Amino acid sequence: MRFKPVTNQKGVTLTELLIALALGLFTIAAVYGVHLNQVKRQIVQEDVLAMQQTARAALDMMAREIRMAGYDPMGMNRDADPSNDFHGISYHPTELHVRADLNGNGVLTDSKESIVYLYDGATSTLRRKVGRGGRQPVAEHIEAFTFSYRDVLGHPTTHAPSIRAVDVQVTARSAHADSQYPKNGGYRTFTLQSLIVPRNLL
Repeated sequence: MRFKPVTNQKGVTLTELLIALALGLFTIAAVYGVHLNQVKRQIVQEDVLAMQQTARAALDMMAREIRMAGYDPMGMNRDADPSNDFHGISYHPTELHVRADLNGNGVLTDSKESIVYLYDGATSTLRRKVGRGGRQPVAEHIEAFTFSYRDVLGHPTTHAPSIRAVDVQVTARSAHADSQYPKNGGYRTFTLQSLIVPRNLL
């Protein structure tokens, strides 16, 4: 039995193969570009979310403790002994000082009854000092921390006995620079401001 040779077979030319490879590479590059762009956008969104949560958490913590300023269940500030009097919020231009008799024993010796908030510009960190302890970080990637004191009428004051509220502003920034964001060196910022009224100073 003899096989008849096939004479009309058609193959792929080198030109067609190169064109197919070029189209395949172009498609892969386009898909990879879209994927890379989505990854970058996701990183930016996570950075923005973390930045907002950082500012909110820091301000919430400060608000809770500032609202307790001046807590004096034993009446130390109202008794006949002026030596044990204390200011719930003491005036300081760069540090926020809060004091309260939290355990109600009439003596402000407990470590948690004296709190100081301060901004460390060198490390962009908001720090908190409790009692005689060290300055522990509360929030990182903080661009600014400002506050001002208000009297009963809402006017600015530097007189500690007149302080009735604290206007606090916290500005957080993203942890990473975004090359698509032209402002602030690529770092996005988020600012929260709150007028906090201690319930025990009224």
